[in-house]
Order: sequence, then structure tokens, then C-alpha cells
Amino acid sequence: MNTFRLAPCISVLGIAFIPGPLIAQAQVQVRVEPVILAPITEQLPLSGSVLSPRYSDLTTQESGLVVSLNVDTGDQVEQGDLLLQLDGELTRLELERLLARQEEAILTYDDARRLADEGRSLINDRNISKSQYETRLATEAKEETKLRQLNTQVRMQQVKYERHKLHAPFSGVIGFRHTEVGEWLGAGNSAMQLVQIDPLRVQANVPERYFGEVRAGTAVTISVDAYPGRPIQARIEKVVMVTDSDTRSFTARVDIPNTDEKLAPGMSAHLVFELGGEGSVPVLQVPADAVVRRGDGSAIVWVVRSDTAQAVPVSIGRRDQQRVEVGSGDLAEGELVVTLGNESLRPGQQVTAIQD
Repeated sequence: MNTFRLAPCISVLGIAFIPGPLIAQAQVQVRVEPVILAPITEQLPLSGSVLSPRYSDLTTQESGLVVSLNVDTGDQVEQGDLLLQLDGELTRLELERLLARQEEAILTYDDARRLADEGRSLINDRNISKSQYETRLATEAKEETKLRQLNTQVRMQQVKYERHKLHAPFSGVIGFRHTEVGEWLGAGNSAMQLVQIDPLRVQANVPERYFGEVRAGTAVTISVDAYPGRPIQARIEKVVMVTDSDTRSFTARVDIPNTDEKLAPGMSAHLVFELGGEGSVPVLQVPADAVVRRGDGSAIVWVVRSDTAQAVPVSIGRRDQQRVEVGSGDLAEGELVVTLGNESLRPGQQVTAIQD
């Protein structure tokens, strides 16, 4: 009789387990880049507005009937252009009367001065009495005073007559017109609105935490919805040193040329401020892809040390388009951080670092 011997084995649910050494964890390849210490430029995007730096409700300094109106809504005017004229006929006639008196006074004064000069030459030779000499000097002084008074009256009347005319105080566009020919316009009442369109002002409210970084000279890129893909490069000209306590913000503004009249007051603007840069303090930076966010909101970077991956907690600061400022007491300039393959790493895992 044939006798069969079964080989010893351990079987669970039909699966045989053969004892053997544990398989070592596989080594992975990762791409790395060095930590650098350098100034960083942060881009701060904000919304703003296009405004006119000069806006005026124009008024006349005299009351009167509007006899001519040379502009309409939307017209462009140059500084000094005559916009409107009031009826100044009575003022003009009074000016003509004063001018006639002025001419007469000039003739009288010239004659009195001639006699006084003659007396000055005769008195030395005693060919004129002292009383006659003094009379001639007094007459000269009196006529000179009368002429000065008339000159002042003429200038005052000329100013009064000119105040019946309204000239453009600066170049711009007529926004609204509040009067018409034949209407009575009271002194101080708005006749029309004048708005400057070149240059225009772009301004934005900046959060107060950037008060020390946004200053005159800060680079800014401006774009408007009307012209997508056509950014305007400029620099901040002025920061208003008053913080709005309601919004906790301050105002930064820049004036930009508008000779082609492609911009208009009231447009919305998108501003991107370039903060930091070459003049700022150097900071530790890593590529943006090196930062791994955890579920609790914290962040780490994987550092390759002695061919093993080590997780280093970091705090995130400013960022530009490619790099991020990081703060950590366990990270140094020149160390290699993982930028590709860091999603599934484990502390102490063996890695092969590949650097461009």
C-alpha cells in the first residue's frame, strides 16, 4: 500500500504564507530646488477707480442776463477759452466814461507837471516868487493824486466788466450745463461743470497692514475692463497719510496721461502693486510648489537631508508669481526642498533627489 506524506504548510482560506524577510520600502525619485535668501516682490491686487483730478462747478462773479453761450455738454475746451458772457452793457458804458475822464486827467496832470518843472528852474534864479512856486508844486501833486484815483477806478471797472465773462480755468470737457441764453444767472450760481480728462487719476484704498510698504514710487500695473490685455505701467505718486477708521484703509493714487482719451472718469480700474523688491530685506524663499498644505491649515516643506525626506513646518509670508516667503527656525539657505513628488512622502523615506 502506497503511503503519501503531506508537506507541512499553513493555510488560511486557501492562501499559503511562506515566511521570508520583510520587503524594504521602495526608494522614490523627487525633483528638488534650493532654498534662497533674497528680497521678494509681492503682488497685491486691488480694485480702484479712474477719477478726474480737477472738477469744478463754474460760476460767474457778477449777476446778469446770459447773452452768449459758447459751449455745450461734451465739448472740449482749452484753458482760457470764453465759455459764457453776461450782459455787461452798463458796466462797459461806465468804463468808457471813466476812460474819458482818465484821458482828461492825464492832460491836466501833464500841464501841471510842466509848470512845476518850469518853476523848479526859475526859482534858482529868483525869476518866480516862492508862493507861485509852491502853488505850482501843490497843483502838480493834486493832479497826480486825481490821476492815480482815476487809474484805480478804471482798473476796478475793467475787472468788473471782465467778470461778466466766464473763461475756462483749465482744459477739460464740459460735463453739464445749468443755464441757457436769455436766463438770469446769479453771482455764485453754477453755470456749467468742467472736468479735466488729461491727465486722469487712478486711486485705490489699500489695507492698513500695507501702510509701510505702499509708498510714493511703488510700482503698480493698472488695467481697465474697456481695454483688456493692455496694462499701464506706472508708479504711485502720492499716499494720503490719513487712514479711514471705518474701512481701515488708506488711499494711494497716481496720475496717468490720457492724451488719446481712451480713459474716462468713473471707470473701474484693477491695480496690482509690486511690494518689496530689491530695496527690501532678504527673506528665505522656496518655490510655490514646495509648500504642502495640511488639513488643519498649517504648511510644511519636505527637505532632503542625507537622502531622506524630512518634513519642516513653515509659516507663509509674501509671495510672487514663482516663490513664497517662508519662516522657519529649521530651514537654511541652500537646503534642497522637494517641488515634485512631495504629495505622498513619509518622514524618513529614502529619496533620490533630481535637480535641474
